[in-house]
Amino acid sequence: MAPTYTHEQIIELCIRLEKTYTPAVCDTLDEMGFMHQAMCSGFSPIMSDAAIAGPAFTMEEAKTRKSTRLSEYDPEFVAKVLEDLFGTMQKGQVAVVNANEFYEAGAWGELMSTTCKYYGGVKGAVVDGPIRDINRVIEVEFPVWARGNIPTDSVGRVDLVGIGGPIWCGGVRVNPGDIIFADCDGVVVIPIKDVDLKEVVEKAEEVVTAERRSREEIRGGKSLVEIYKKYGKL
Repeated sequence: MAPTYTHEQIIELCIRLEKTYTPAVCDTLDEMGFMHQAMCSGFSPIMSDAAIAGPAFTMEEAKTRKSTRLSEYDPEFVAKVLEDLFGTMQKGQVAVVNANEFYEAGAWGELMSTTCKYYGGVKGAVVDGPIRDINRVIEVEFPVWARGNIPTDSVGRVDLVGIGGPIWCGGVRVNPGDIIFADCDGVVVIPIKDVDLKEVVEKAEEVVTAERRSREEIRGGKSLVEIYKKYGKL
């Protein structure tokens, strides 16, 4: 069983993780026998230079069974849903959304981004579905990785069907608290109950250091064979 860390310790390790890059983490997980932790291709960041890592706050959406206009919702019901959603978030988390292959409405947008950042303290979001309000989400500097974009609203089209449970996102099973690391190369999931997060971070840092030295020596004209023997990679 993997060691247990406090939320504060996990956030500190995630800050270190953000100074590496997802390919280094994927290579590390590969060596540890976890070879299917990278989400499928197609997740595009709306901010190309963003890199975030944090525990997963999981959400599940689905196509609504009955379309309802916003004005028809009971205000108390809406308030309860929002309280259940944002009131259980922790600072430093990453929202992870499974839209259940429904691509006809924005599964994420400006309101969710603004509230998650300023009310919940969430770092960013990974959405297995389309998003909208992209320019306004960028304005509040909330990084999002998504599988497309669309202008239609989720109201009357999408239901929130789950919060804080295991989900599938990008072909990877994500449990609440798993570490999500996303950058310009994609998204990787670190299964925190199966691996030692500190060990993953340390090994990823070693990969980054070795690759940096390898690049420097290649530029300096050293033998590729010599470099490979020295660092175990090019």
